[in-house]
Amino acid sequence: IPRPVAPPPPLEECPAADHLEWVICLVEALCRATHRAWSPAHAAEASRLGLERALEMSPEENAAHLVHGPAKQFALLGGGLPPESETVSSARSWLRGLRDSAYATVALLAVHAPGAFYPSDAVAAAVSRAAHFDIKSARDRHARALVHTVARPVLSRCPASHRARWHAALTTGLVPHMHERLVSAWARSRREASAAENVFGGVEDGEAAAFAASLGAGGGAAAVAELVSDRVTRDLTRDHCALLELLAAPEGTFGRKTKGSGLTGHLQNLQGGLTGAPTAAGETAAAERLAHGGGKHVLEWMAVKVSCN
Repeated sequence: IPRPVAPPPPLEECPAADHLEWVICLVEALCRATHRAWSPAHAAEASRLGLERALEMSPEENAAHLVHGPAKQFALLGGGLPPESETVSSARSWLRGLRDSAYATVALLAVHAPGAFYPSDAVAAAVSRAAHFDIKSARDRHARALVHTVARPVLSRCPASHRARWHAALTTGLVPHMHERLVSAWARSRREASAAENVFGGVEDGEAAAFAASLGAGGGAAAVAELVSDRVTRDLTRDHCALLELLAAPEGTFGRKTKGSGLTGHLQNLQGGLTGAPTAAGETAAAERLAHGGGKHVLEWMAVKVSCN
């Protein structure tokens, strides 16, 4: 059974009560500044200054998304691109540090200062503005970082009395946006996979063979970009499913993946065993198979329910 969220301490006992307002203002300003860097206008300005590669992942970041093999080694060696300047590398690290620090501060306040954090309408509004600012310009990796390091930690620890406030602040906007983003990302992934299958003779050849062929044709950089994009799409999908799980299992799972966590009890109740409602054989078998799947299989469970209805 999911562990209930402990109620926060009284506001007068919260050490962040006197500092929360200016800290959240700073976090919002950092998010607005860093999110804006990937907007079309600012990306064009970065290109004019020769800093366009600062808005892309570094060779090490690209390689971190790839399994061991020729693609990973190719990415570590620069991905077929000329060496970047120290200014580009420093600008990338600076932007990433600002963004990650802002996101981490929100999560730390939710964990260590819940008495002042969760009851505040002003804080919820500020976090919502920070999270949603220019989100359409964000890359998929940024959207994943936002869900993974801000939305999930905040919502998974949110006391029941404040869930309406924080779901309105975060999931009301993020869920439909992530749905649109993932629909587009998976459509792009299917097109790329279909093109690779047509060119390289089927998926049996594997990623390594497809990448080797692309490299031989002078398209190594594009092939690495496609592989990394596919991995980021999968990671974003997992985090989005975990966010949906917080809607279905609002007490939170705290990252546990045991049979007692996630949607276990919720899916079992939906099988009709507790309600006595009749269920089709196919639906019962599917529900039994997915009952202990947790957030990883939320989309599959949803597909089963839709097909049965």
